[in-house]
Amino acid sequence: MVSLAVDETNLSEGLRAASAASAMLVLGLLFDHPDFSWAAIGAFWTCLADAAGTRRMRFVSMAGFGLLSTLAGGVAALAAGHGVAAAALAVLLFSWAGALARIWGAAAAQVAILAATACVVMVTHPLYSLAQALPFLAIYLSGCLFATVLSFTVWRIHPYGPSRQAIRTAYLRLAGIARDNARYLAKAGDQAGGGAHGASYRSQARAALEAARVALAAVPPSRAGHSAPYDKLLLALSDAERIFAYLIAVTHSCERERQRLRHDPRARRSLAAMALLLRRLGLALRRHPETPLLPLQRRLAACGRRLEAALGALLPLRLNVAFMELDLPRTERLPWRLAAAQALAQGWQTLGVNASLQSLGWRHAARVALTTTSAFLLVELLRIPFGYWATMATLLILQPSVSTTWPRGIERVAGSIAGALLAVLIGLVIHTPLAISLVVFPMIVATMALRRVSYSLHVMFMTPAFVLVADYAMPASEMAYAFSRLGNNVLGCVLALLATFFLWPDREADDLEPRLAGAVSANLKYLLAVLAVGGKWDASIARQRREAGLASNNAEQVLQRLRIERRLDRSAGVGLAALRTLPLLRRVAGSTARISLSPDALPATPVLQQWIAAVGSEIDALLRGDPQVPSPGDCLATDLSPLQADAVAQVLMLRILLRQQLGVRGVLA
Repeated sequence: MVSLAVDETNLSEGLRAASAASAMLVLGLLFDHPDFSWAAIGAFWTCLADAAGTRRMRFVSMAGFGLLSTLAGGVAALAAGHGVAAAALAVLLFSWAGALARIWGAAAAQVAILAATACVVMVTHPLYSLAQALPFLAIYLSGCLFATVLSFTVWRIHPYGPSRQAIRTAYLRLAGIARDNARYLAKAGDQAGGGAHGASYRSQARAALEAARVALAAVPPSRAGHSAPYDKLLLALSDAERIFAYLIAVTHSCERERQRLRHDPRARRSLAAMALLLRRLGLALRRHPETPLLPLQRRLAACGRRLEAALGALLPLRLNVAFMELDLPRTERLPWRLAAAQALAQGWQTLGVNASLQSLGWRHAARVALTTTSAFLLVELLRIPFGYWATMATLLILQPSVSTTWPRGIERVAGSIAGALLAVLIGLVIHTPLAISLVVFPMIVATMALRRVSYSLHVMFMTPAFVLVADYAMPASEMAYAFSRLGNNVLGCVLALLATFFLWPDREADDLEPRLAGAVSANLKYLLAVLAVGGKWDASIARQRREAGLASNNAEQVLQRLRIERRLDRSAGVGLAALRTLPLLRRVAGSTARISLSPDALPATPVLQQWIAAVGSEIDALLRGDPQVPSPGDCLATDLSPLQADAVAQVLMLRILLRQQLGVRGVLA
């Protein structure tokens, strides 16, 4: 349930946020003004609002958050000065708007939900007049602006920074596949667990490669055109796609030859060495982009030759292929006025489409608003100290579906417990404002650096950071702060989970059947495309393989969501079919990858291609619930190569499995 992705650690991001927040605390210490703790919080939130991408996107997200949170937070604080009813209305309005922003995409949702968080926190700091509000809001806004200026002047992100980081992550995920195969060959037991585990690694690698494609497509044309660094990254991504196909074929070979390979250490050693080299390649691309990659690539190719000999299969690893095959989508960079007008027009159109009770985004926003306001009224009614932590937890945890709210709630509670204990230990030895300013620095570094590693670790370090900043503004017992935060976080998690289950409990659509049909169709199309050309790698084959991988990933995500929501048993025979079909599709993809990477593979005969196309049509009809589709019978193709025979065997297994499983719901007579 608690996830870790250690390779996603970003120390630079943590140092930037910590420098901005700690500088505000030091200013407060110099001027003896505790309200600068709000400037520190604003600086921290502004760094969280940074939407990685182009400089324009980053600036709009950070500066936009600063202005939006100042205005909305000021209104919420002034409303709180006029009574609980006005404050509750402000919480209702801003939490609804923050949650509704999800309809405009991840970047807008990130900024809006953080601005809503600022509102539910500032509502506990009532302001009674505009004259009182202006100095307070100016101090808060100064922290937001300082963090923005710091990010674009002293602590700038390199134009290729996000793409380098994304490609590094892709290589690290590929290293994970190689390492997983080495472990798979080393351990005893049946093959089922290994296959499931390998599917998870492949899914993560596919997602990382897609993220790298998006990051490269976001590089401004002025930097991308005729640029050696950009071409180097593009070629590295092309190699990563090729290595991914190679590792899929290797995984398939390991599964088929496991009993023999368990007693041959050469394969395990080669895979372990390959994992290390892929990791080094990723780190070199991220940290030392000027370093030539050829020495590492030659060692990787040599490692591939040793692995090929150990597997006893013809699987050459070719690198430095043409990068045009990636077919990256690029968007035209418009002048900022035209881009702003276009974004506003598209945003208004999206709002109009979602302005309905049938919209999942609209219902989610209403759920978040009512639950967050209920949490606020509850803590006000019971006079719970530091109750804004409960409303903040409710706002941040509540997701559109049970499958995402439940894990996030568990991770937040776990992080809060560990963070509360850490805050108590720090409070035993730290008492002065200067010491607090110094200790906050490493806490914020860890909070920001680990936010993509694990939500639990992010919350664990954020808890003592917030406790210490609160103590800076209003000195009190760290133990009281820490355990109040823990209790309020638990309360917020409980309210969020109750709302998810009982307040319009509309789960996401059970679209497992079309997703499964799409995955089967995409993988069989990929197989047909490869059989038609044999051992040939071109742009169309790469595109078919990518579409097959994405379709399998989508179906697996729906299956996982249904399992978490305990709705798998309601999906008739399709749920049971998906549990066994999706791992088999991974093996079909592995068999296909072996054919495409084999230089000796010849195009299949028309008889074989027609038979696989007919089986694909039959399976598609079965998944649609059509029992009248004619059966193509057995494969009559002769003189099949071993690789083609393996592919035919996988397709036969897939066909038999779906006939058996879908027969449960009466599709077949």
